[in-house]
Amino acid sequence: MARFSLRLSTPDGNYPFDSIRVSLRNNNRQQVWSPTYTPLARTQTHDFVVTDGDWVLQISGAGFVPYRETGRATGDDIAKDITLAVAYFTLHTDRNRDGTVDTAAGPLNSIIPQAISFGTHGAGAIVPVNCNRDGTTLRAGFADNQDKKVNGDDDRDHDVAHMQIKLVQVGATPPIPGNWKVRISLKNNIFGNAPANQHFRIFDGVANNSSEILGPQTGFEKEINASTLGSTNTYGIEAVRFAGHRFIGGDARIVLEIVQPEVTGPVVQTYWYGERVVAARWIGNHHLQTSTDLYVAYAGNATFRTALGVAAQADGVTVNPADPANATPTGVPYLDINTWRDEPNSPIANGDDRWLRDTIVSGHTAWPGNSGAVEKKQVFMKTFRLRPLQNWVYETLLSANVGVTYPAAGSNDHLNDGNSGGNIGVTPPVKKTTNTGTTEYLYGRIYYGNNVYSRVNATSRAFFDAQNMQAAITLDTDWLAVGHVDEMMTFVPYTAGANAFKKWKLLIASPKAAYDLMRTNQGSHGAAKVMQRPAWNTGPSTFSYTPLRIGGTSVACTINDLLGNGNAPLANPGGHVAYTYEQLRNWNLNGIERVIESNVRRLKNAFDLVDTDIIRVPVIFYPCNKIREYRPTLIDDLISWRVRGDDYGFNVLPGKNNGFRTGALTADMPNMFVGNHSLYVPKPFGPWIEAPGYDMSATTNEDKNGFDLFEQDLKTKLGTAGVTHTCVFIDDWNEYHVAHGEIHCGTNELRTPYNGQTAFGATRYKNWWTAVDA
Repeated sequence: MARFSLRLSTPDGNYPFDSIRVSLRNNNRQQVWSPTYTPLARTQTHDFVVTDGDWVLQISGAGFVPYRETGRATGDDIAKDITLAVAYFTLHTDRNRDGTVDTAAGPLNSIIPQAISFGTHGAGAIVPVNCNRDGTTLRAGFADNQDKKVNGDDDRDHDVAHMQIKLVQVGATPPIPGNWKVRISLKNNIFGNAPANQHFRIFDGVANNSSEILGPQTGFEKEINASTLGSTNTYGIEAVRFAGHRFIGGDARIVLEIVQPEVTGPVVQTYWYGERVVAARWIGNHHLQTSTDLYVAYAGNATFRTALGVAAQADGVTVNPADPANATPTGVPYLDINTWRDEPNSPIANGDDRWLRDTIVSGHTAWPGNSGAVEKKQVFMKTFRLRPLQNWVYETLLSANVGVTYPAAGSNDHLNDGNSGGNIGVTPPVKKTTNTGTTEYLYGRIYYGNNVYSRVNATSRAFFDAQNMQAAITLDTDWLAVGHVDEMMTFVPYTAGANAFKKWKLLIASPKAAYDLMRTNQGSHGAAKVMQRPAWNTGPSTFSYTPLRIGGTSVACTINDLLGNGNAPLANPGGHVAYTYEQLRNWNLNGIERVIESNVRRLKNAFDLVDTDIIRVPVIFYPCNKIREYRPTLIDDLISWRVRGDDYGFNVLPGKNNGFRTGALTADMPNMFVGNHSLYVPKPFGPWIEAPGYDMSATTNEDKNGFDLFEQDLKTKLGTAGVTHTCVFIDDWNEYHVAHGEIHCGTNELRTPYNGQTAFGATRYKNWWTAVDA
């Protein structure tokens, strides 16, 4: 019998491993010693008893390079002095969001952070949704996050986040055993979400053409031979989509598992590291943001586009034309499990489609870049609307500078007129004060109509809610024929506001304002022409007028007509019989005004809105179609007023059973484009007051010698309220108004991200991830 003396040392340094298993096998007898090391006890000794014959010494432990030695005992004592080597792999992301991958690894066998958080102490890497188009080889309709490659240097440097796997070696540096394995996997954070690899993609590097190793088209797990990894291995990460349906939190876990077969066998993980990551948020734009680009479609509207271009040029805004009639019909890809397929209802045949507002919603996204600089990207949300403009969106608008996201692609949602960008707006920053405290909405609140007839589809609503940034407000738009919120309201900048949450005024369409204004002026201007285009005749110094039409019918009238009881020109859409101006007037004042005021109450419940924040804008509405769905309820009876029956629909609250859905009769001024210094307002064609020599500074003969009473009222109210934006009135009657839309409906825009640091006076508000505590 002999003594086998083992003196075993672990190297100096900080590493998270302290357990060793020592096995000495001699003549089919195994002796085991399992010491635990601490930084203060790096060396330990142990004596084994051996008999003559062969012996095998094996030393292993998580994070330690295995040691194996064989020999033969001959009766003499044996002394061995061994210093082990430490080698292990760690996972690193930009957890602290400073634009560089963190040097320090998280805790061993743990997910870090425990939960994604935001605010000044927020944690968890923010991953860009790479939905622009840097790649030149992608087919039309595809964004960079819809293929398996890093698409060029811009993609690498700006639109793909970085992650690293590092090899840490302490002590001697023997080769990594060839049977060690590294597994990377993507895992969900919330039960019931779609698999995490449908939401994120990891590339095998960050160079151009680096390939997906984890993601929709490869899988949720990748195994790598550990011996092939260097000391620092950098991988690219992108998000396939923004948070939304079946991706509620927008986050996932990346897990790095190391298998040392000598410790835990060929399959079971020996140790692991985990990092939580989150997709960058999408933020809808509001009217306090500077507009840089304006889009308008070719639609037989050359005169309108010229006038719009003049206003935009003076406002520092670039006008970009859209051409849906000549755009190539383009398939819209969506992710079906792990395959990109074309949305079943695309492509759409090209053709006339002038409603740019309805096709897309202006927004942006931002995230910590790879070099310490914040990255920002303009991103439009494609609405669930299947019309020709989407061909132009994917063929032309989707580009290196502009991204597109389509929450409803591939869903089972149903189309209706509420699924349009005109039905989706964003307030400027607002707050809500209650007895229990104040809630601040630093990026404003999304608002949309979401009722019986006009509904935003479920996946788009889930998309808004999942961003957790701009809590939605639902309004009643069932009373409108098109059903869009931009037909009744808009926000305009008010720089003199008392604080960052009051830098706006709310414009609300108001029949009462229109009729009150006409009553005040009836005595002196009762014969003033309404809905007639004036033209000044220089020779005789008189005006001539062109009657305006809706649906081929002249709607020209006077103040006296509108305040009288003669027959109105348009027929009742329910029975095609004439109705009177008195019916129209009472229905506007008792019905339309009432429904609009109910929406004002909803807004007052949603944020701190008082009457002095509101400017009521004169607009007269008319019935467009009859609601014939028979759903009588007690509530419908209570909210209707009845003089004799339902007065052929005129005594029923608009939007309710047996009542009407409505459109603007005079052009709808709140449906305007809000520029940087100007408001591009549809000419209302309200009462035209003849006043030769009225304004010698005017640029047109008409404005020198007369004025529109509704236009003047809006300008006066804006000036009195302290709004410094000036009004530019543009005639859109033939191109947009008669089709139930106005300037806002026919345009869209890019806006620079809101400068929260300037607005709220602190550095933390510069970026959304530090500004909000969501």
